[in-house]
Amino acid sequence: MTKQNKIPRWVKPDRQGYLVELFVRDGLKCQQGHINCPIVEHYLHTRYKVSSVSQAVYVPCSEEDGTPIKDKQGNQLYITIYKPIPVIEAKLSLKTLYESESDSVIHNWRIDDKEAIQSQWLAEQKAIHSLGERQTSHLRGKFSTVSSDIWHSTQPLFYLEAIGIDGLRLKPFAKVKLAGSYTRLYVNLEDSLKTVSKNRRRKAIRYNKPLPQSINDKVNAKIYESVNHYFNS
Repeated sequence: MTKQNKIPRWVKPDRQGYLVELFVRDGLKCQQGHINCPIVEHYLHTRYKVSSVSQAVYVPCSEEDGTPIKDKQGNQLYITIYKPIPVIEAKLSLKTLYESESDSVIHNWRIDDKEAIQSQWLAEQKAIHSLGERQTSHLRGKFSTVSSDIWHSTQPLFYLEAIGIDGLRLKPFAKVKLAGSYTRLYVNLEDSLKTVSKNRRRKAIRYNKPLPQSINDKVNAKIYESVNHYFNS
């Protein structure tokens, strides 16, 4: 008995029709918009993934009061710890313009569907409470199948923890925690903050001050791209 493939939530007739129109328009074009382009390099598509490598750091040993711990010869003793260092990996692939565009469109549809499910769930909860109905499910214990599906579908993909500057490349990056996981990604923001003044950029990095909405949209788009690549790779 073969297991049936689950149809993705984003698959709907109108969306499939739009993908067909997109393919008719750009299916034979390279990344630069040339039809039946003979130059292979024009089909190169780059996606970035942030991972981490371990770097040895030597920390001097000391007592609780700060007194250095030394060996019999009077030499300072050290302990080795390994610090995760973010590394940006570039993955190259050959894609048509349609393939790049459809990946982006489908990604946005998935986000829209998650937000719609969350809004519907919140509306249902509000309606239940407004009617004064008692909650029959247990507050503690395991999820039911329906509750589990609703809970997972309403969770965000990630949480933005901080924005910083890479000391090696002097480029801004975002520290992101994946939802429901201890995994954290360091996403290269490239030129997303280029149009922000130095003062406002400094406040955003040091004091977590909000950025303009247009810049937030660019930052979130870059993070979504990296998180989506992480899950699909």
